[in-house]
Amino acid sequence: MDGLLEDILNVFSSPLLIFIFVVAALALSLVAIVFLIVFTKKVSSLVSSISSQPPQPAPTQKTAKPSVSVSRPSTEVVKVVGGLGSLEEVSSVLNVNSIFLFNLAGMSIESYNVKEEDKLAASLADLVTTLRKNGFPTDVISIRDGIQGFILAVTKVGEMEVYALLITGVDVSVDVDEAREMLREYVQSLIKGGGA
Repeated sequence: MDGLLEDILNVFSSPLLIFIFVVAALALSLVAIVFLIVFTKKVSSLVSSISSQPPQPAPTQKTAKPSVSVSRPSTEVVKVVGGLGSLEEVSSVLNVNSIFLFNLAGMSIESYNVKEEDKLAASLADLVTTLRKNGFPTDVISIRDGIQGFILAVTKVGEMEVYALLITGVDVSVDVDEAREMLREYVQSLIKGGGA
């Protein structure tokens, strides 16, 4: 029995076998890095294919009870009272071109000014999941490539994590915390309103 254990230890302590394990580990690491670079380029091309037209302000209708009122406190943070009726209104308040809500299962929840929602949802969910598995923070991901984009963790509804992609011009600044809070309130209003 001791002879078998000795033979196994000799095999695993062999310099050649250790060298093969090290080379295999390096090769797998390089493959993972190449995969991440290719995947990032794929997501970047999908994001840059989104229209970069500035959002058109929502037409306002005269009603007795306004659904949105905007006030600016002394801290210069936009405070929206009364809820937001659509992502188009959120886009106008935040001054972003496009908004896309998705979950980590790769499903599109809602979008404004976005094309190919299903492909984009799947790609972004894969990107966030891959970054998270590799130990990177996924609370806010910033993208700059001729346009500026942010992937934000918005809220968690049950077991579902809701993320948002915001696309703006390069020269537009976005308060990420304000955007997250507005989108969180918007998602909560969707849940309370039954998706209407």
